[in-house]
Amino acid sequence: MVRARKRERERDGLVDFAAWAEPAPARPTVTRGQVVRAALALLDEGGIDGLTMRRVAERLGVQAAALYNHVRDKRELLALLADAICGEVRVPDAHLSWREQLEALAWDYRRVLLSHRDAARVLADTPPVGPQRLRVIEHVLDALRRAGFADEDVADASWVFNTYVMGFALDETQAMPGGDSADASSDEVREQLRRGFKALPPDRYPTLVALADQMVNASMDRRFGFGLTTLLDGLQRRLVLQHPS
Repeated sequence: MVRARKRERERDGLVDFAAWAEPAPARPTVTRGQVVRAALALLDEGGIDGLTMRRVAERLGVQAAALYNHVRDKRELLALLADAICGEVRVPDAHLSWREQLEALAWDYRRVLLSHRDAARVLADTPPVGPQRLRVIEHVLDALRRAGFADEDVADASWVFNTYVMGFALDETQAMPGGDSADASSDEVREQLRRGFKALPPDRYPTLVALADQMVNASMDRRFGFGLTTLLDGLQRRLVLQHPS
């Protein structure tokens, strides 16, 4: 009897001691928001071509299979990334005129697209879905419709507006030299291009030779503003024609 109670106390003591043992590490869990943030960080580091589900999983310290609880595939991940990027766009005050709203939105939209590597490519490669992306589209449509444009013109103008801003940013971040933030290597390419233009036969390309400096060495801010003003001037003229005083 005494020996039995002693064995019970020893057994109980072992149980009590085991409660202080290091617990087995819990399996890491992730949320969709964490997946998107990790993907955005990888996009900034390596661009769209270096973004894979495996690399996202490695960054989060989980198996790739864990990501598929939140994202079906890379295509859906890119759509989520596009929505997150659009979430950084500041929507202007709706009390401003339609032109002031579109002008402010265009500059901020471009700012956001240039702040993330390959952001314009991500948006160009994905459908316009997601609450943040739709928020931007809705604001453009609403501003144009409230201004008095016909519904068909509202739809067309919003499409042209988005295509201009996104296309400009896409071209701005591609290999073509130029831009206000160009690095040393692009400066060298730009200089080679300028010399190449100036060396063309002037009898065949007189204007290109004469404007070589202006064609190559231009502020992208100035060019963006020029295109945006031209686009808005055209819309303003169309609105006046629809509603003559």
